[in-house]
Amino acid sequence: MVKVIEAKKLQVTIQTNEGPLYAVRGVDLDLFQGETLALVGESGSGKSIATHSLMGLLPKNAKVTADKLAFGKTDLLNLTKSQEQQIRGAKISMIFQDPLSALNPTMRVGKQIAEALTHHQHISHHELKQRVLRQIKDVGIPNPSQTYRKYPHQLSGGQRQRILIAMALIDHPEVLIADEPTTALDVTIQAQILQLLKQQKQKYGLSMIFITHDMGVVAAIADRVAVMYAGEIIEVGTAEEIFYHPQHPYTWGLLEAVPSEQNPDEKLFTLPGTPPDLKTISKGDPFAPRNPYALDIDFEQKPPVFQLSDTHFVKSWLLDKRTPAYTPPETIQKRWQTFKARQRGRLNEASISV
Repeated sequence: MVKVIEAKKLQVTIQTNEGPLYAVRGVDLDLFQGETLALVGESGSGKSIATHSLMGLLPKNAKVTADKLAFGKTDLLNLTKSQEQQIRGAKISMIFQDPLSALNPTMRVGKQIAEALTHHQHISHHELKQRVLRQIKDVGIPNPSQTYRKYPHQLSGGQRQRILIAMALIDHPEVLIADEPTTALDVTIQAQILQLLKQQKQKYGLSMIFITHDMGVVAAIADRVAVMYAGEIIEVGTAEEIFYHPQHPYTWGLLEAVPSEQNPDEKLFTLPGTPPDLKTISKGDPFAPRNPYALDIDFEQKPPVFQLSDTHFVKSWLLDKRTPAYTPPETIQKRWQTFKARQRGRLNEASISV
């Protein structure tokens, strides 16, 4: 498979008045051509900062280092500002979380979509407007001519999100980063936006990084999943491996926290404790203080990466052959049983569910 994004030992450190904040800590991340990679984790886990580093969108007080950070054959670590601008939007584009803050409230939305294109192409005013109108129609907004002249506050939340998608895709980028694009939307509109993104991905042959904390959304859109905690990727695998064969206790917690469709009145599971302070670096596993399965070694030494398959990698001492036997939560055991059945071919046609 062709890698369109490759990060090796990516680190992002932000200087603050209280000292350095180690936001991204040695992340290895690949995005393959045509796939959707979900980057999932709690707020503050480093998901957005890691992807912003790909586009040069970090604040001036941020320092990025990596053994490798590449878009195709382009080294993203040593770009001039001009080269960054040529890639940003034209090659790698982003949909931001909050349309109201991402859109200029004083500018008509048609002009804002056009502006995203004129940064990279010199075309006539007539051709520019026609492309914008086609793009508005393409993202499912009726009456493109009327919408072109509207201001962001005159549109619904779902329409504003569609406008951001139109802006991100008008220059036909190769990579789309969607940063929590459905968080502020109700369930019905959320489903429509996810379907739109899948349609646009297929139409333009996009590779996509989808950032979210919602495992239900992950199930609906992802080919592969990378789970982040405290600036590190602690588990990565195919969507099937993460949902049916999860191995890290943090991933277990994310899955257990998903509301049950069968038992809607059931009390929701919550992970105990709080995420660690990113201004400090623990000598052990950063998840250890919240981990009910933590071993003594978790507090003393960071776990290595254990490989379970060609696609499934986990940072957890539970996978060390010296670890005593343990019993995962019942819901996780059921997922493992389903995985084994799927591996035997009994459920090959079953869809992923949470």
